[in-house]
Amino acid sequence: MATTQTIKMPTKTETDVAVLQVRVDDIKSDIGEIKADIKDLNSTLNKNNDTTHSLLKEMQEASTCAHKSMSDKIGSLEKWRWMMMGAGIVLGTLGYDTIAKFLK
Repeated sequence: MATTQTIKMPTKTETDVAVLQVRVDDIKSDIGEIKADIKDLNSTLNKNNDTTHSLLKEMQEASTCAHKSMSDKIGSLEKWRWMMMGAGIVLGTLGYDTIAKFLK
């Protein structure tokens, strides 16, 4: 006995379904790649955020130090100004004749 095998040709619908299944699988792999890229982007943004915060903190500390230094200098100048004004008042109350006697 000879058996004959019949080869069934796929119909257009079956072919379309197979093509769509392949496309869905491709889309799933693309979605996986996109998810990985989003995770990388998120970690990079978080790293940049942390770096920006640390730089801002350093800038604030440097600004605070600079303001303190400037405040100290201005305080010294104001103290010197008041000392000069006081010396001027003392010399003014002594009068010109008394100052001339001290200088001779």
